[in-house]
Amino acid sequence: MEDEKLNEIDRLIAQDCDEGMRVDKFLLKLLPDSGLRERRRLIENGFVQVNGRNCRSGLKIFPGAEVVLFAGEERSCFVEILSRINVVKQGDGFGTVYKPEGIHSAAVAGSLEPSVEECLDKIFPKHDPILANRLDFLTSGMLLIAFGVERENEFRAYEDSGTVDKIYHARVHGIPAEDFIVKNRLDTADRKRTKVLNEQAGPERWSYVKLLESFADGTALLEVRIAKGARHQIRAHLAHMGFPIIGDPIYGKEDGAERMFLHHQRIKLPGFEAVCETGWV
Repeated sequence: MEDEKLNEIDRLIAQDCDEGMRVDKFLLKLLPDSGLRERRRLIENGFVQVNGRNCRSGLKIFPGAEVVLFAGEERSCFVEILSRINVVKQGDGFGTVYKPEGIHSAAVAGSLEPSVEECLDKIFPKHDPILANRLDFLTSGMLLIAFGVERENEFRAYEDSGTVDKIYHARVHGIPAEDFIVKNRLDTADRKRTKVLNEQAGPERWSYVKLLESFADGTALLEVRIAKGARHQIRAHLAHMGFPIIGDPIYGKEDGAERMFLHHQRIKLPGFEAVCETGWV
């Protein structure tokens, strides 16, 4: 988003007493009647800058930091997006929705493209829905929705303790001889392409790969289980092992596929499980 499109509303200099405070909490000083989700949305949409730069909600404030709040074009949930999103399961504390390929999970900073996140209040009214996980633009499958900040924090704790299972289906080039685990650490500094490093990551970042079916054309259907994924984790890990996902424009090869064949099929955490079958093999 170009600066000339932004209209400044207010600004504030952080004091010593603000040190270590998250930006999404610090914004209460400028928006005392706002909710956490509203403040996070402003940050994600690029309407908050710290020392002249866009930031993330979890950035820690430091003394002397200048926080500026802007007004921008309001984003809204588009009717055509709502029509393509289905509720898979709704429980007391969590819900899941199906996101088809070609739709953003979350609001993209500086972009006016619609996302599932912006539709959550319409899908789950009066539940304070918070997007708990994200899928790539080209990946289909389930998004987990936490009903309130307490449930969101609960999910993060489950992730950190290794008690979350996220199961994906991937159609890939090549057929593995046996099941395998990819343990390589990932460098996600470049938002466009994740690098696979020759170092071992913690178990929560491993990708567990199981062969489900092989095909005569030299492709295979794989099940990939992760606990706490990093950006492009499955795509980068599979390509690194010699099994790029069909239709992957970054880690794959030119194959003329009509889509990227990666689908988030199942999620399981204590007290909640949801399944969203894919229509392809």
